[in-house]
Amino acid sequence: MLSSMPTPQMAISASTQELAELIDSNLGALRPESPAWQVADSPISGRGIFAIRDIQQGEELFREHTLLVGPTAHRSSNLRTCTICYNLPNGCDTDAQALCPSGCGLPVCSSCRPTERHQLECKLFRKWKPKDTERIEPRALRILSVVRCFFLTEKQRQLLYAMQANADRYYMKEVQRAADCFEHFPHEQDMLDYFYRTICAFNTNAFESRSRVGGNEILVRALFPLAGLLNHHCTPNAAHHFEDGETIVVCATERIPKGTEITMTYAKLLWSTLARKLFLAMTKHFICQCPRCQDPTVS
Repeated sequence: MLSSMPTPQMAISASTQELAELIDSNLGALRPESPAWQVADSPISGRGIFAIRDIQQGEELFREHTLLVGPTAHRSSNLRTCTICYNLPNGCDTDAQALCPSGCGLPVCSSCRPTERHQLECKLFRKWKPKDTERIEPRALRILSVVRCFFLTEKQRQLLYAMQANADRYYMKEVQRAADCFEHFPHEQDMLDYFYRTICAFNTNAFESRSRVGGNEILVRALFPLAGLLNHHCTPNAAHHFEDGETIVVCATERIPKGTEITMTYAKLLWSTLARKLFLAMTKHFICQCPRCQDPTVS
């Protein structure tokens, strides 16, 4: 069980059944023919994923393509990685060599420059007019994952609004920091509200995906609507890995009986109880009350 901390939640526009249908549609070709799970209300927190038959250890439960994704833009990461294919272009010794020559301020390889996906983002960023087109700006790069909400389909937007979104004034500061990088960042209230709703849903549910592409280790922020429903447990029965920066794979780590909620850990398994509790309180805004955390004999 989780004990929530006083973090306000934004209104959710869909019932659990409607959310399940939106997720089912969004999975597309990746939807299993006979899923071993279903989305339902959870006694742990909000909505969750439950086994509808006995699941064997090591069984793949699902794989899912991201709804929104973008660079983490950590200063420790390589900012010159292409924002579309995540490859590191050869011969890019400076930021200027990695940046799109059209002046959008986004690093992109020569193969991805003509793609529709980059052209849409390039046009939007050029409209906002980056203040610096010779250097990769981490604040502008980090907001790309949220900006991509503009290019979602109507069904995808419905799914985004059906996801849990914890409100936090700090999240708007991320938008404000990005706005400082542009001459003409939008200031219309409806657009800022859409940004804020998206960033709240994103930061509530997103994963940091670490994987290798073309021999280059990449680190991106990715929003997976189904995987985002996996509730936390300090002794979880499932784990995930990433096939690339945009695909997550979830597998059972032990036998899961029918009717059991499928869970994962939001913290490191080998951390102490105190470390896990502090991390979850600070980053996820809840106090874990699972049996492992309640056991006084476990440090």
